[in-house]
Amino acid sequence: MTSTQHDHIVLLVDSPFFENLPSWVTDNFTVTPGGYHDGQPSRNKLIIFADGSYLEFFNWYDTPPALDNENLPMRFWGPKSPGLIDFAITDTIHSAEQSVGAVNARLSEDPEKDSDLGIKFGKPTAGSRKKADGVEIKWKVTRPEFSTGKKTPGQELIDVPFFCHDITLRTDRVPYKDENKTTHPCGATGIAACDILVPKHLVTEYAQVYSKILGSELQPATEQNSHVLDIGVPHGSIRSTVVVRAAETEEDIKRMQERGVGFSDLVIAIKSDDLGGETRRSLGSTGIESTIWLEKSKEN
Repeated sequence: MTSTQHDHIVLLVDSPFFENLPSWVTDNFTVTPGGYHDGQPSRNKLIIFADGSYLEFFNWYDTPPALDNENLPMRFWGPKSPGLIDFAITDTIHSAEQSVGAVNARLSEDPEKDSDLGIKFGKPTAGSRKKADGVEIKWKVTRPEFSTGKKTPGQELIDVPFFCHDITLRTDRVPYKDENKTTHPCGATGIAACDILVPKHLVTEYAQVYSKILGSELQPATEQNSHVLDIGVPHGSIRSTVVVRAAETEEDIKRMQERGVGFSDLVIAIKSDDLGGETRRSLGSTGIESTIWLEKSKEN
């Protein structure tokens, strides 16, 4: 069982969305003020879950930093369009340096190494922001570094998660023990799954790479041509998943062409039975909300 855990989900939004959250957000979730990031024109709001993870509404309120500014790991989000753009993993047992060292060692191991996709992780970079109450919180972010491997899929973005390790207390950054912040109208309790959309002919290679990044055992593909990988959460005993699946439908192929290889859908666990007899439903039929799903918790 891996010690790697979900940390948070990054949902990029424009300023009108950020300043006037739509009803699909406010009707379903309790939103907690975040703050402003140091050194760049960005801010956030949070949906905090009882499992210790959270969904971040991330907004550029001015021009994003240049891509060559190596001291700002969030600069890579500058060119992206609104929607699910990234997700962070963590390890509350090991330090940033220990976690990344272990991952890079696995990505260098024979015979698969990085499956010829050209993926490794760089050095941890310090980050911080001030909360609305003036408290400064600090962390270390470690981002993947990409090169052109034999199987790098053309111009499509290789999107794998980044690491986020706390320097200050995690409860300062993620107040998951505050029930006023973690109680949501829809009954959300945490992250059930992150879906990763990849080219059909590379699903095995991506599954191998994700297995090494997460430190999770690689299981055989399911009938849906996908691999389900185990991952933990920061608080509690329930487990979560990362699902690496092949883009096979026209909708999936179009989405991958538009947004690149990688994070496509977020599944949120809920304790409510209000799903109309279904086990899973999306928050909308179009737009960002169509990529976010509510799923009955396995603890129900």
